[in-house]
Amino acid sequence: MTDPDLRSIRYATVVAEHLSFRRAANALGIRQSAISRRVRRLEDTIGVSFFERHSGGLLLTNAGRTFIRDARRILSCLDRIIERANREGRAEAGRLTIGFFPSLVSGRLQTALRDFRRSNPDIVLEMMEGSPVDQLEWLRARRIDAGLLAGGYEAPKLERLPLWKERIFAAVPQDHDLAATNAFAWQDLRHEQLLIRSFESGSAVYNFLLSRIGVDGRLPNVTRHVAARENILGLVGAGFGITFVPESQTAAAYPGVVFRPIAGDEALLSISAAWLAVNDNPALRRFLSVLRQARPA
Repeated sequence: MTDPDLRSIRYATVVAEHLSFRRAANALGIRQSAISRRVRRLEDTIGVSFFERHSGGLLLTNAGRTFIRDARRILSCLDRIIERANREGRAEAGRLTIGFFPSLVSGRLQTALRDFRRSNPDIVLEMMEGSPVDQLEWLRARRIDAGLLAGGYEAPKLERLPLWKERIFAAVPQDHDLAATNAFAWQDLRHEQLLIRSFESGSAVYNFLLSRIGVDGRLPNVTRHVAARENILGLVGAGFGITFVPESQTAAAYPGVVFRPIAGDEALLSISAAWLAVNDNPALRRFLSVLRQARPA
């Protein structure tokens, strides 16, 4: 038996409501012959008559009454399913989850986020803080739509958008000898006590530092802390050592801390965005468009 189509079933319910092909056709805005033909074909497909036809109009048969009652319930359920899917689709289009490295939400990125917010006020933006390794895992698991990453990384299944480069600054205690200089080289830091966050070990930023001041494949004189970036800078101000921040974070003031640039092109850290190519979230496309506009000419 050929499966009945939904349009014919809907037509039959409208005819049952009006008990007239003419009035049903007027309600639907179609020709009477079209609706009559559809209902007749539906009756033939199922093998029962829904209506008794006579000069005064139509009457529902017992089989027709049962069919129309069940059809209305099914169509109502289907309408709710479609509406729910539409609502969820609209909600997905209006939500964006971004992974970020803690020290990056400032400077050029902060400007891009502000521009995105202004041009897309209805999109809910959720930020998830994590290391580059965390973000790559979240991307593959579809927990975030895009990751904002520092340094190089291997991600063969991800799309990548190079954004800009940030100069690395050393955050040093204000009474440290290096605080008296305007800038210094990487080799000036080889014997200094370095402070890093625990999750930075093995990250792109860690590897970036390792390639500049590493000795025998490791960073000398390193103390790792399970602490927020602000607390690491607090330790710097207390004289516990030196840490590193991108230039965009040097605008903030921390008691007892001064920021000094590290000279040379080797002090530039690449920032990029990454996302799954199969991610069809419209909000992601809008965000990437804003990031492209934020890139330096």
